[in-house]
Amino acid sequence: MKKSSVEVWLWLLLVMYPHNPKTRELLDHYDSAEELARAIRDGECPGVSDSERQRAASVRSREVRQIMEECASNDIRIITPDDDEYPVLLKNIYCPPVVLFVQGSLECLKDEVSLAVVGPRHPSDYAVKVGTMLCTQLARLGTVLVSGLAVGIDTVAHSCAVNNGIPTIGVLACGHLVNYPPENEQLKRRIVECGGAVISELLPHASVEPRYFRDRNRIISGLGVGTLIVEASTRSGCLLTANHTIDQGRDLFCVPPRDITMESCAGVVPFLRDGAIPVFDYLDIVHEYMYHYFSRLDEGTSASRTDKPQKRQFKPSPAAAPTAVNSANRQEKPAQTAPALSEEKLSALTETQRLIAKIVEKSPGTADEIVILARMPYAEVAEVLTDLEIADMIQLTPDGTYQLKQ
Repeated sequence: MKKSSVEVWLWLLLVMYPHNPKTRELLDHYDSAEELARAIRDGECPGVSDSERQRAASVRSREVRQIMEECASNDIRIITPDDDEYPVLLKNIYCPPVVLFVQGSLECLKDEVSLAVVGPRHPSDYAVKVGTMLCTQLARLGTVLVSGLAVGIDTVAHSCAVNNGIPTIGVLACGHLVNYPPENEQLKRRIVECGGAVISELLPHASVEPRYFRDRNRIISGLGVGTLIVEASTRSGCLLTANHTIDQGRDLFCVPPRDITMESCAGVVPFLRDGAIPVFDYLDIVHEYMYHYFSRLDEGTSASRTDKPQKRQFKPSPAAAPTAVNSANRQEKPAQTAPALSEEKLSALTETQRLIAKIVEKSPGTADEIVILARMPYAEVAEVLTDLEIADMIQLTPDGTYQLKQ
């Protein structure tokens, strides 16, 4: 599709309104947004309603300029599907936003795993505790947490990210210039300062309406490779987000309810029954995107599944100071480079052997630690480790750690 100006996309937004599936359907039949806008304006576009035709006749370029000036004066950027910064994940959903109004940066979505996190506005103590634990651990691995900036679990998710200096994305159900919820005004600023973004598909002065919350949910799930439901009642709006997640072909994660007989937390039960991934700690999520997280694992998923990840550091034992004679006679040894797996060696392995070998390469550890990272039965991991030792690819050090052979 040919690129069009921001003015054209804003004109389409004013005429077709946000969350109008027809807009995307019509765009598929034209070479650009500009061609579609011209066809609508000239009355040559079939499928346009009478009210849309009336708006097309009444919207003036002056209105578009006023929106652009107001956004510029409030540090709100206008991102369209023609822009490289428009999230790829969002382009691939049903009814993607025609325009994104953005405060902050969306660059964090390009390099990291992004996960939508949703839950009630009035969560139980259990949900707050579990949500804080999971979001903190995921944030420390660089995960971009996406949520709706509401009070409750949304606030927990965003706060865990910014408290650890990690970008997070907040999706509004109103315009940027509407202070809702007022409790999170400072949190919005912290999100932007931390390298994340606050976004909306609505015009800056759009007020809070119930339907906007329903529409917003598809964007929250659409920005993540998966969605985590921390807690949900049987009537929770989180269930709409869960359904969007499934429709978008993304992964659905659910924290098992603390009591399946309680209506306030049993909303996830049908999803768990139908195949949603149960989450007991953050490694249940990490495992699904293991290949991306390889670069993070050497920063420490420790033997304890719930400990704070810490970077494994080699601490040499203290040695006696060398004498002058020894210092003079000893030749300085060149630094050894860390061993690495060659493509030739990897090509000779089975898929399971490659997985274990890469774990050992990225995060040398004990058999127990490797079992946790691989999420495989101990007996199977032990057999593969033995095979890799026989193949002379890894070695067991005196302290019980497996590492690549020098």
